[in-house]
Amino acid sequence: MVSSADADLVRRDPAIPGLGVVLDPDAFADALRRAAPGADVRAAQIAVLRYKPLCYCQVIYRLDVAGAELEVAVHACRPEDLAALLSDGNGDADGAGDRGPLGAGRIVLEQGAVLVTVFPNDPNLPALRPLTDGAERPRVLRESLPDRPELWEGELRCLRYRPGRRYVAELRAAGGARALLKCYSAKSYACGKTNATAFASRGPLRLARLLGHADGRGLLVFEWAPGRLLSDICTAPEFDGRSLTLAGSALAALHGQQVCGLACRTREDEAANLLAMAAEVATICPPLARRADGLARRVGALLAGAPAVHVPLHGDLSAKQVLVGELEAAIVDFDRACCGDPAADLGNVIAAAERYALRGLMPPSRVEPLRDTLFEGYARGTNGRVPGRIQLYWALGLLRRAHLPFYAHEPDWPRGVEWLVERAEAVLNRE
Repeated sequence: MVSSADADLVRRDPAIPGLGVVLDPDAFADALRRAAPGADVRAAQIAVLRYKPLCYCQVIYRLDVAGAELEVAVHACRPEDLAALLSDGNGDADGAGDRGPLGAGRIVLEQGAVLVTVFPNDPNLPALRPLTDGAERPRVLRESLPDRPELWEGELRCLRYRPGRRYVAELRAAGGARALLKCYSAKSYACGKTNATAFASRGPLRLARLLGHADGRGLLVFEWAPGRLLSDICTAPEFDGRSLTLAGSALAALHGQQVCGLACRTREDEAANLLAMAAEVATICPPLARRADGLARRVGALLAGAPAVHVPLHGDLSAKQVLVGELEAAIVDFDRACCGDPAADLGNVIAAAERYALRGLMPPSRVEPLRDTLFEGYARGTNGRVPGRIQLYWALGLLRRAHLPFYAHEPDWPRGVEWLVERAEAVLNRE
C-alpha cells in the first residue's frame, strides 16, 4: 500500500501517470502480473529510485519470480516520452529485448506510460548483455584483458547497478584471482577512463591499477583492492582509530599529487548544484522548501566569498570508497574526480557518517570522534595542515544527501529528509 507521503507526491505530479504504480510495490506487482501472466511474480521490493519532477521516476525493483530474485529497472515517464524511451540506444522500438524470466526483456505498462526493463537488457550499457551471458563472457574478457588469461573464465557478482549509467561487479576466477569490472554509458566512459589513471599510489595511499579496457564496449577492468571497507569500520561495535587515521593519511597523499586532465569544480558550480539539490528537497517535501533554499543560499554565499582552490580531489568520497589494510588504505572509484577545495572530500566523509547515524548503523556520538581521528591522520600527511571550510562542506554534504531517504524509499522518508536538513543547519550555524 502506498504511504501517505508517496500519495501526496503522486497528487502533486500528474505529468507522470504511472508514478503511483511505481511507488507502490503491491500495485506494481499486480500490474506486472497482468502484463506478464506467464511469470510467477510473487513479490516486489523497491531497492532505490531516482526522480525528476514532472519528467520521470526510475525505480530499481527486486522481484521474487518463482522463488528466484530478479532485478528490473522501471521507468515511469510522461506519455509523450514513451516512444523515444522505447527506441533509446539500440532502436528496439518494439520493447521486446532479450527473452527472460518475465517473457520479454522489456515490457510496457501502457496505461501508466511505464517501461519495465529486465536485467541485463540495458541499451545504454553495451557490455552488459555479453558479460552476463556465460558463453559470451570469456570472449569479452579476452578482448579486455589479453594478458590476464587467469580471469577469462571468471564469474561475476554484481556490486552496484544503475540503469543506463553504470554497472559494477566483482570478477572472480578459479584459484582466487579477482578483479573489479565497471561498465559505463557512452556519455561517461571517456571521463571514467581518464580519471582511472590520473592518480598514483604513494606512501599510505594505494590505488587499484587499470588492468584492461574495451573502448567499444565502455568497459574498464581494475585490480581488486584488498582491505576492509571504511564504512564497515565506522559502523562496527568498537571504534577503530588506527584505521581512521590511516584513511586520513591516505587522503592527504591523494590531495598532495600533481594531476593533469581533471575537470575543475568552481565555486559557481558548487553553488548551482546546491540550489538544484534544495529545489529537489522542496519538490519531495514542500514544507521544507524555504529552509532548504535558504540554507543553500547561505552556503553558496560563503563559498562565493572563499578563495578559489584547485587541488586534485576524489570528488565524491565516502567511507564506501576507502578500503583499509594493515599499512595502506586504498581509495577507489574516481569517476567524479576533479580539481577543487580539499575540504570537500573531508566534509563529505563526515556527512556520510552522519547518514549512517541517521539510519541507526552507528551511534550519533561517534561522528565527532570519527571526524577528529580522520583529521589527525590527514594532518600527519600534510605537516599539520588541515584545510579550512570543512564545517562548511560538512553542511553542504548533508544538504546534498537530504533526498537520499526518499531515494532509498525508507519507511519514514519525510522525517529522514527533515533530519538531514536540520543537521545541515546546525552544522552551518557552528561555522
